[in-house]
Amino acid sequence: MGKTSRSTQEWGELGELALRELASATGGVRAVHTAIARRTFAAVRLGVGPAALPTQLMHDAIAGGTYASIVAACTGAAKAVGVLTGGDEPTEDDARRSPSHTTHGAQTIAILHGLIGDDMERTARVLAYPMAIRVDGRPVPPKYQTLTAAFPNAGAHLVVFVHGLVETESAWRLGGRPTYGERLDSEADTTSIFLRYNTGRRIAANGADLSTMLEQLVVAWPVRVHRITLVGHSMGGLVSRSAAHRAAESGSRWVDLLTDVFTLGTPHLGAPLAHGVHLAVAALAMAPETRPFAHLLARRSAGIRDLIHGSITEEDGHARYADSFDVGAAMDISVPEGVRHHHASAVVTGNPRHPIGIFVGDGLVRTDSAGGRNKLRNIGLRPDDGLAINSAHHFTLLNDERVYGWMRRALVGDEMTNASAPGSATERSVPPAPAEQPPAIGPR
Repeated sequence: MGKTSRSTQEWGELGELALRELASATGGVRAVHTAIARRTFAAVRLGVGPAALPTQLMHDAIAGGTYASIVAACTGAAKAVGVLTGGDEPTEDDARRSPSHTTHGAQTIAILHGLIGDDMERTARVLAYPMAIRVDGRPVPPKYQTLTAAFPNAGAHLVVFVHGLVETESAWRLGGRPTYGERLDSEADTTSIFLRYNTGRRIAANGADLSTMLEQLVVAWPVRVHRITLVGHSMGGLVSRSAAHRAAESGSRWVDLLTDVFTLGTPHLGAPLAHGVHLAVAALAMAPETRPFAHLLARRSAGIRDLIHGSITEEDGHARYADSFDVGAAMDISVPEGVRHHHASAVVTGNPRHPIGIFVGDGLVRTDSAGGRNKLRNIGLRPDDGLAINSAHHFTLLNDERVYGWMRRALVGDEMTNASAPGSATERSVPPAPAEQPPAIGPR
């Protein structure tokens, strides 16, 4: 078969995946229908006796045939789409841009990654692409020539931005405003790098990939690297911590350049929604009528399962836990010494001490989890390195003047004018950046 463009392959795989998911959903509807029908006919037989049996048999035959036809049609169409658009290896993009290179297309794929990305990694041909640096939506390999072309003003201080679950690098441009990275590059003499990755994989797997990429990056970077800062939103903060932990354990050289890690709304102690879904699956599995819904939720990705406790290592096996009322125990991995870990949290209420604000946090992550400390757990984040903002939700942290002012002061040690309105944020003192930097690593 001849080669096809990447655009055609991606659109084809999206269509194939949609048809397969429709077939799976049809099977789930059939299971619910069958369970309800069996209970209904059982009650009817108690009233009218064996006379109801022919009606039940006819119902089962008609319903079964209808569902089987829909599933067969969807499965057959999915296979046909896969054959027609599969090709060998994708060629250069044609005139139409590939979905993964456009903002809306990439966001659609990111949602699929977050939900079933671990399964896609095993079955997808082109949509489960690896972690990569992205510039204008396109991947940039960590090689000297490509980096030189993509970053003509490359500097010695790298700030690496790691997005959260079901997000892409475009998430940092919330509201159409300049990103934190763009502002830091113009005001703090940094070079910002934005990543995109499959958030449905285990957090430890993405952390390992990030560590490997950073090791390659500092060697291939156009100028000698003197300092690295990681900025992670939500799950991205866990991936950043995982990468630093793995690098410290394995002796990777890039971690010697790491001075600061910023985690914004990161569920270091786990996310209530992930915990609730885990328990909901166990509850739904108890009745035949709701068991198909349990099977649907059970398909959630390994990345989502890791959010139950904020697991950042392969040894922390919560992604392998069977769905049950037992959520297991957490492993607390302390942050590496010698690296400042700044942590930001938000509350949806105007008053940060309001009971609702304390209970729901930013809507997805509670403040104690974002701070890495509660009555039972403590991962070693210093309260003095934290920022708490109010009247904000989880995604506000992606692009907010208060957060940027706090981040900039931590990195360059000076005050910003009008960084935040009085009373809009509760900021704890952040010590200035260390005067001495670790030894630099650069191209050999």
